Amino acid sequence: MTYNSQSSRPPAADETRGTIFALVIIPLGVIAWCILWNFGFIASIVGFGVALGAVFLYRMGSGGQVTRGGAIRVAALTILTLALAFFAGIVLDALQGYSAASGETQMALVTNPLFWSDFFAVLGEPDVLGSYLPDFGLALFCGVLGCFSVLRTAFREAAAPAAVDAADPAGPAAVDPAVDPQAPRA
Repeated sequence: MTYNSQSSRPPAADETRGTIFALVIIPLGVIAWCILWNFGFIASIVGFGVALGAVFLYRMGSGGQVTRGGAIRVAALTILTLALAFFAGIVLDALQGYSAASGETQMALVTNPLFWSDFFAVLGEPDVLGSYLPDFGLALFCGVLGCFSVLRTAFREAAAPAAVDAADPAGPAAVDPAVDPQAPRA
């Protein structure tokens, strides 16, 4: 009697489908960041949540565990989400200031081309960008702090199956139940 370990291995991951599922984290992360930004916080919890959510959605979409390519994709999505979230926080600041000065609602300003041309003209000034550098540094630090452990775990998970498969591509050796009474029977 032999033990077939093939049935206990997780299914192969569909990286494309996993990535498509993980893309959902981008708007969710941006919204969470903007809510905290509006209260004056830059928190590592958003980076942690984005990374954790991206890994969870990737696994759900891929139908398997996180591969090396999947871990790289999750890391890239996490970085992209946090960068877009920081930019969205700057846009939120501008919307609030422009709304207070013009009396228009923020929703009306989002669709107003004049707001966007003014926004990018002001954003292009060195002193304006310079005023956001401390916030950007803090956001970068908090984002790395928040997502580091999750992404490290994803990369370790991606490396683990490769080490097992490289050591023995056929899987674990068959165990004779007569030698090991704990071995599963076929």
